[in-house]
Amino acid sequence: MSQNSDVIIIGAGIVGAACAWRLASAGMTVRVFDRQAPGSGASQAALGVLGFHARPQMPATFDDLSHRSRAFYPSIIDELHETIGQKPFYRTGGQLSVALIEGDLAELEEAYTLNREHGISVERPTPEECQLLAPGLNHQVLDALFYPDNAWVDNTALTLAIMQAAELAGALFERGKVQAVMSKGGRATGVLVAGKLLETDWLVVAAGCWSGQIDGLPPLPVQPVRGQAILVGSQPIQRIVMSERGYLVPKGDGQTMIGATVEQEVFEVSNTLAGLNELTAAGLEIAPALGRSEFLGAWAGLRPGTPDNLPYIGPFSELPNVVAATGHFRNGILLAPITAAMVRAAITGETPPMTLGPFLPGRVAP
Repeated sequence: MSQNSDVIIIGAGIVGAACAWRLASAGMTVRVFDRQAPGSGASQAALGVLGFHARPQMPATFDDLSHRSRAFYPSIIDELHETIGQKPFYRTGGQLSVALIEGDLAELEEAYTLNREHGISVERPTPEECQLLAPGLNHQVLDALFYPDNAWVDNTALTLAIMQAAELAGALFERGKVQAVMSKGGRATGVLVAGKLLETDWLVVAAGCWSGQIDGLPPLPVQPVRGQAILVGSQPIQRIVMSERGYLVPKGDGQTMIGATVEQEVFEVSNTLAGLNELTAAGLEIAPALGRSEFLGAWAGLRPGTPDNLPYIGPFSELPNVVAATGHFRNGILLAPITAAMVRAAITGETPPMTLGPFLPGRVAP
């Protein structure tokens, strides 16, 4: 049985949903398949941090991509409000990064210099000012940076809102594992789902850490990076606070999320005693008052990592009608809107918001 679509998207996380929204809004027929329930996976497990600043450990091209994505927030929140009548939680309270031990100072200094060079807003509050920015913070702060433009969002509500907007534009979301990509003459012709051939003119690969496991695609070195997180029932700090060992994110009224471990090449979505111990220690180091908090739960997700820490965005040279949109590691929520704009440009021929060159699949990682 053969069915035809303009675009088939593999993966219904926030990246796949955002691509579906933008492509369906361009008048294309779009079907989205996911091995899990649409909107689950890493998009649901994230903590919703939107860090627009430059980071010393990341490539400069990633910093540029992150900074440019700021133009999509909060406009995308307003667009969703106009489209579906809902406004996902989004707060621009800034982010405080703190040095709590001597070993943290060098990276903080490097981050300050880098962001100043890039023209990104960064402040250097005194320890006393840190207490005003984040009452409840550990008083042993040695140094700190404050990024006033950073924000956080309810990632689950945002993902579901984008899916709803995509559906209103005509996209179809379905649960089903793509078994293989079919191709002929150097172009993809369709996918196999539950033994059925579904034909398509374009294919978008947004399957997160499973993107490299799909038969029929050229090699795509995406590996799982497990992240565990904790939810507790108090909120001593009202904004994002990060250290070198963990971070706190306020959730709703009176709750705090503590994240997140970074465990390479683990395909197991589960919590471990070692992971929860690491998170607890990091949270208590930042805000000792959390020790009196009620433990409300823990969860885990699998981030899609790449060898050079850059996402894959753009067409495969071997199959030019197959477009990658994966490998965002811990920044899928942050980069979903700009990724969708770049994918739409690659398919429709529009001018992309930035060049695809550094993000193309098939590149050689340094």
